[in-house]
Amino acid sequence: MNQYTSGFGFPQDVIFDDARARRVLSQKWFFVGTRGDVPEPRNYFNFQLFDDQYFLLHGTDGVIRCMVNRCQHQSARLLKQDTGKCPASIICPNHQWAYNLNDGTLRNAPGFGKEFPTSAEGVSRGLQQVPVVEISGMIFACLSDNPDYSDMDEIVKIIAPYTDPFGFEKGGYKLAHHHREIIDANWLMVMINNRECCHCTNNHKGLTQLFDPSSFNGAETPAYKVLFDRAVQRWEGLGLTWQEKAFTLNDSARIARYPMYENYKSITFDGAPASKKLIGPFEDYDPSTLSMWFNPNAWIHFTSDHIATNWVLPLGPEKCALYSSWIVRDDAVEGEDYDVAHLTNVWKVTNAEDVGLCMSMTSGARSTHYKPGPFAADEQHCKQFCDWYMKYSA
Repeated sequence: MNQYTSGFGFPQDVIFDDARARRVLSQKWFFVGTRGDVPEPRNYFNFQLFDDQYFLLHGTDGVIRCMVNRCQHQSARLLKQDTGKCPASIICPNHQWAYNLNDGTLRNAPGFGKEFPTSAEGVSRGLQQVPVVEISGMIFACLSDNPDYSDMDEIVKIIAPYTDPFGFEKGGYKLAHHHREIIDANWLMVMINNRECCHCTNNHKGLTQLFDPSSFNGAETPAYKVLFDRAVQRWEGLGLTWQEKAFTLNDSARIARYPMYENYKSITFDGAPASKKLIGPFEDYDPSTLSMWFNPNAWIHFTSDHIATNWVLPLGPEKCALYSSWIVRDDAVEGEDYDVAHLTNVWKVTNAEDVGLCMSMTSGARSTHYKPGPFAADEQHCKQFCDWYMKYSA
């Protein structure tokens, strides 16, 4: 067993310790989707964490809840599609047990009599719910039965000046595309890879045509400073908050506005708009992204015409699920206002490049010769993530 040293990667026994991962996900809030993933009442969105499946469900009362995707009768999966729309009740495909949409209480249990749902046993058979918090249209869950909400209260105050102009939590957005894949990589390797862009120049040739890698590292080159200073003048003229808050006011959140190269209107390889419908405070396309990174598992980008979300959840020591969603204005018409391939290409390509790196990192971490490596100055957010994880997963 190697002892953890701040400024270095995780010891091998930490990387592959599922019990430790479960502890951190039971103490801290993790990202599970957005209001844009379930924009209308009865919309649902499935996800998996270790051996358990869950779903977000937009209730007919407008509240988004998270429930365990398991019937309380004989444990069949209730909702099988990645995304979809529920009928008037959540109905098990096995024996047709039916549950109320808004609270998961048992509504009907064929073969058990009309009075069964209101009996003590029937009441105990409601769907299990997981605590969730919605912040600026983004949904966070915690596996604890008694979660600490203080982190979420702090994060609301930090990000509100940046996210309020988008009104994401008020609706007006829809899911343009959802992508998920199961990858043979440890989820912590995915997060460490995501927390720096020192690898970008060699591995993300397309992405570096849009962004200077310094932006994602929190570093600054002379050329990037010129680009950034011009962008600040433009943002201040538009009344946009831009100053970076990097895990200082809250150790689970980093937010800032970053410039793209000035010939780009959105996060697309050709620089053309991703959607003809602008979102948030924008009356014209702005070559920038409002980016957020949340510990333990997400990175999100708001542009002037769409929102792209990415997050990872562990399934086992060497397997994880990588989720991505692209959200556009609800009146944007596919094929007319946006093309899905054009909208999604940058992050699909970039994520695919990263998957190969993370699989390689996982394989290397399994080696009998593995020894945690040191982080460079421009990998400061890797150090922050590792320190954070060790603190809350102990």
